[in-house]
Formats: sequence, structure tokens, C-alpha cells
Amino acid sequence: MPKRPEVRLSTRPLHFFWICDCSGSMSLNGKIQALNNAIREALPGLKTIADDNPNAQVLMHVLKFSQGSQWIVENPTPLDQFVWTDLTADMPIGGTLSAEFKQRLDREGAKSGDVQISLLWNNYNDLDLHVVCPSGETIYFGHRKSDCGGELDVDMNVSPTSQEPVENVYWPTGQSPTGRYQVFVNHFKNHGRSGCQDPTNYRVSISCNGFPQEFEGSISSGQKNKVHEFDPREFVNTAGNTDMGDAMLKLMEKLKIPPMPDRALPPVLMLISDGQPTDDFESGLTQLMTQNWAKKAVRLAIGMGQDVELETLAKFIGNPEIKPIQANNPGALARFIKLSSTAALKVSSNPVVDPQLSDQKITLDIPEVTTGSSVDVW
Repeated sequence: MPKRPEVRLSTRPLHFFWICDCSGSMSLNGKIQALNNAIREALPGLKTIADDNPNAQVLMHVLKFSQGSQWIVENPTPLDQFVWTDLTADMPIGGTLSAEFKQRLDREGAKSGDVQISLLWNNYNDLDLHVVCPSGETIYFGHRKSDCGGELDVDMNVSPTSQEPVENVYWPTGQSPTGRYQVFVNHFKNHGRSGCQDPTNYRVSISCNGFPQEFEGSISSGQKNKVHEFDPREFVNTAGNTDMGDAMLKLMEKLKIPPMPDRALPPVLMLISDGQPTDDFESGLTQLMTQNWAKKAVRLAIGMGQDVELETLAKFIGNPEIKPIQANNPGALARFIKLSSTAALKVSSNPVVDPQLSDQKITLDIPEVTTGSSVDVW
């Protein structure tokens, strides 16, 4: 019996775009850290789908927007070579401390000023806040006041007294020195009480001239983590914009032919934001949608928190059958990003879809998920 000729389907590129909000509000309440973690956790699932669809060459791009927009990964990068690099958010203008920091600092009578650095965690362990001043002098529990005016005015859990501790270093108004500050968290002692298992999660708030930024981490007994290094002047010079319209223009240029090829699988555009645009989003979206590849793309959007403008995200999707998803805590965000990104990639890489047929309708079936038992924090 003659051997049947082998039929090979041609491999087509599938461009996947992450479009991420990095405005000042994303630095609060652990949002930017949650976004980084969620995308990183979603990548193995995307790779599995790509392996199951060898006719699709999945190529990754990353675009961030805040004051303007910027390509983080502009050149198409094969998924099997792609490594997520953590995004950082701008420092917010005129922001406020998160409610949890404010409640604990008020409880302990903490002071504030031009520069204020605070640490909180949630067990009886003894974590310590260390701040290196621009002069090189270190403020910590063994040296609570510096020659340059800084002071550690709240120090907790030398003895295991609180499961909601906070520590605070501040410079009075008009007395903070210029130059670079370094912030560290030191795990001095595990007191061995219930709930004190390491690693211990912590949050650090750095506020300069009333502009706060938050950081998260975890630490075990005997470790010392560097949290951040900063110059207070950087906080003043950063605007709190959410230039989503500018991101649409960047996408438009990337979806033109060229650089996009004539034949490819429908691109995936995944937009993630926690607020509302501060520039002309409508104009940017209109120009984006002049490109055929933008029209054929699988477009999805996820909103972070209760301040997000879902109507804007719905306009980006442009399909009444697909609604933007809202995540109000890190667990929900991780689940939504994983399920929606894998569903979009599965549909776009399906070889029965012919992207050359402009009237062909692409349907997207995202499994229904619940937000789980996590408390809403955004």
C-alpha cells in the first residue's frame, strides 16, 4: 500500500500583547506586585497551550502606560524564551497612606513629616525597620535618632505584644536631608508563638512630601532584606497620569502591516488597569481600530479594584458578549489573568480560525470563576 504523503500545516505567528497600567495608584495596596505575580503564574499555562498547538508560534510583547507609554518587550519574543520582568509603578501624586497603615500608625501615635517610612506585618515576630540616611548613618532600634533629624518613633514586638505591629521612621517637616535613602527590613527574632511560622510577610510604605509608595516582601528569622533606595525628589517629579490613549497609539503602530505580517493568527490584546484614562483614550482607540489586525484581535480587559472605569475597558473589548472582568484582591486577579489569558490564546491559536475572513466571528468562552474567600482589598 503506497505511503500517504505527509501534510504539514504552515506555522503562523500569534502575537500576544500585555498592556499594563503602571500609574501611581498601582503602587498602593500591593497592586503592582499582585499584577507581576499573577502574570508570572499564568505563563506555564500559556506554554502548555502553545505546546498543544504547534502550528502557532506564540510571540510575547509587554507595553506599560502611566505618564505616556513605553515598550518593555517591544520585539516579538518566543513564548518559550520569554521571562517576565517585574514592572514598577509610578509614585502617586497627592496620594494617601492605605487604610491599614493609617489605622496602625494612628493607634501608636506615630509622627509624620517630609519623609516617613513605615513597616507592618501580621504576627508576634520581631521585625525591625532599618533606614540608612544619605550621610550613611543608620536609624534602627539600637540608634533611634540620627544626627540629620530622622527618628524611629514606633518600635514593636521586642516582646511578643501584638499580632498587628507597625514601626515608623520619620523626618520632621523641613528637616529631611537631600540625597539617597536606603530602606531595609531585618527579622530580628521569631518568638515561636502561634501563627509565627516563617517566612513572615510584610509591607513597607515610603512617603515623601505626602506621596506614598508601597512595597511587599517576606522574610525569615536572621535575614535582612533591602526594600528600596530612593531620593525624595523623585517623588515630586513623577506625575500621576494614566495615559491609556497613548498606549493605544503605540499598539496601532505595532499592528500595522508591516511590522505585522499579512498572514498570522489573530493577536491577543490583554489590557489591565486600576483606574481611568487621563488622556484622550477615545481618540487613541479609534486610531487603533483602523488597523485590520486590531479588529481581528482577541481583546480582553481586567480591572483591578473598585475605582476602575469598566465602561472604558468595555469599549476596548468592543464586543457586547465579552465583559471586562473586575478583580478586587490578589487571589481573584491571579485566577482571572490565568483563565482569561489561556482562553484567549486557545481560541486564537485554534487552526480552524481563518484570520483572513474578516466577517468570521471569534467567540471566547472564559470559564466562570468566583472571587473566592479572600477579602476585597482594592
